[in-house]
Parts: sequence; structure tokens; C-alpha cells
Amino acid sequence: MHYHIGNMLIYQEFKPGCECPLCRIRNILENRLAEQYLNDAVMEDDQRKKVNERGFCAHHTQMMLARKNKLSLALQHVTRITTLKAKLEVTDNVKLALKQAEYFAHCGETCVICDSVEDSMVRYYKTIAEMYDGEPKFKDVLLKTNGFCLEHYAALLAHAKYAHGSNRSYVYDLSKLQKKAMNDLLEDLYKFCSKHDYRNANVPWEGAETALLRAVQRLHGEEAK
Repeated sequence: MHYHIGNMLIYQEFKPGCECPLCRIRNILENRLAEQYLNDAVMEDDQRKKVNERGFCAHHTQMMLARKNKLSLALQHVTRITTLKAKLEVTDNVKLALKQAEYFAHCGETCVICDSVEDSMVRYYKTIAEMYDGEPKFKDVLLKTNGFCLEHYAALLAHAKYAHGSNRSYVYDLSKLQKKAMNDLLEDLYKFCSKHDYRNANVPWEGAETALLRAVQRLHGEEAK
């Protein structure tokens, strides 16, 4: 296996025992960016310009708010709200008011961290496919995982062409892996439900006690904190 900056997190997180290694990678990226925007990035003009234009979504704002550097976040909110205030016009024009309504209804949805994470994740989807094609040992690493959340499974399939000549084998292995993971999860969910019948009180859990949490993560992914 050849480790480099493009695949280090892949080899680090592609291990058995979690519902989606790509969620883990995304969460690492999100946390790094949250720290970055509370430290060095707050002083960089180009980054401040992006923050002014795009802002932060509610999720990433809460991530940064939970950290210690409140001043950096406050300074970025000063310039972001100044930018938004400039878009607000006092008017009696109903059409103009509707245009403002459309803008302000969605201004909290754009996010510089989301933009950066999504760009990075696309590179990871492509890299994983390329590794399957170009690094023979990576196939074994992939098949020892427990599959992916549905969003990231779909993204891997959508970028399967980057496996080049191995693309058919790649989508077969991905889909077979995901099918097994879903079957195993469903069995654990049935066991989880049956354990709530008093007659099964002494039946061993055998890992099924986490089935509901894993089902939520499989369907919706694992959020960074």
C-alpha cells in the first residue's frame, strides 16, 4: 500500500466496525475546517470575502459556537451580517419585497464549510475508485468495511467511472458489500425489536443493542460534532 496525502484518511478510516467510513472522513474534514475558520482563516482577506458572501449553515455555525474562540466567530458574523444588511431595502414595492423574501429565505443555507467539504468529498469518491483500479490490495481493505451510509454509497456508485477498466467489478463489489451490510443490519433490528418482548429478556443481545443507532446512521449518515 502506498500512503500519500490523497489516500491517508482512506486507509485510516476504511476499517470494520462503523456504518460509514466516508462519514468519518467527512467529519474529520468538517472539524478541521471549523477550527480553521476560528483561527487562521479569520485573518485572511480571501476567506473573509467568502464568508461574507456565503456565510455558514446552521450545522457548522453550531459546531463553531461549541468551541472556545467566540471572538473569531463574532468578527465573522459582524462582516456577514453587514453584507446581509446591505441587501435589505426599505420598500413599499411588493415585487421588490418578494425578491428580498426569496434571498433572505435561503441566505442561511449557503456555507463556506459545506462548499469546501463537498469539493473534498468529490475528490475522495474519485480517489477511492482509482485506488480500486490501481492498488490491488485496496480491494481487500474495501471489502472488510461494513459498507456505507446511503448517501455516500450513492456517491461512490455515481463516480464509479473513475475505476476505469475495473468499473464493472467495482460496482459489483460495492453493491454486494452494501447488500450484505443492509441484511445484517435488518437482522439486528429484528433482534432489537424482539428484545423488547419480556419473553426474550434472557436472550443475548449479540451486538443488536446498537441496531437502532446504526440504522439511523445508515439512513442519514453520522454528523460531525
